[in-house]
Amino acid sequence: MKDVIISNLYPCFCDELAKFGYNIIPSKNISVFHKPEQNHADMQVLKIKNRVFTLDSCSKIAGRTYPENILLNCLLAGDSLYGLLDYIDDSVKRFCLENNIKLVNVRQGYTRCSALKISENAVITADKSIRNALAENGVDVLLTEPGHIELKGFDYGFIGGAGFCDRGRVFFFGNVKSHPDYEKIKQFCEDYNSKIEILCDYMPLTDIGGAVLI
Repeated sequence: MKDVIISNLYPCFCDELAKFGYNIIPSKNISVFHKPEQNHADMQVLKIKNRVFTLDSCSKIAGRTYPENILLNCLLAGDSLYGLLDYIDDSVKRFCLENNIKLVNVRQGYTRCSALKISENAVITADKSIRNALAENGVDVLLTEPGHIELKGFDYGFIGGAGFCDRGRVFFFGNVKSHPDYEKIKQFCEDYNSKIEILCDYMPLTDIGGAVLI
């Protein structure tokens, strides 16, 4: 059984994911964040190789507003870490430098929220700055249309927060078939030997803060 940290504000997603053999660990409620983001796992836990970073272990103090809330919001793809580097916690950057992980700056501070990693060299995103940075470093990127993902309190959510990939499966929180680029997303996943699994297909595709596998 594999441990996964996700928001428990949507029990249907937790229940369905548990059927695939995952042990659900509820994310914390980070009261300093805006309410829609308070339980988002991708804003409070980061795993790089065998090291797990949490907000409690950060050398900086997380704040309520952007970019003070993105201390751990970065994406590891291949041998590089992508994020708005000025605001990524120093402990993360130090670990990367000590472990020969290249640091790549991008303009989108919600980097991990905005990118769904299918494999170490394949990522889906709607953000052009992330797409450009990844592509320049040899990562295959599917650029999708922004929006079409629910996030209460905001106009729309991000695809990285609406799913995660593990062991040849891409899990989506809600019905990804409603996304206008679904067929492209499906084909891209299949190109990397990953099958789409829709959790609670009666729900809209929803950004719940992704999932962190431990």
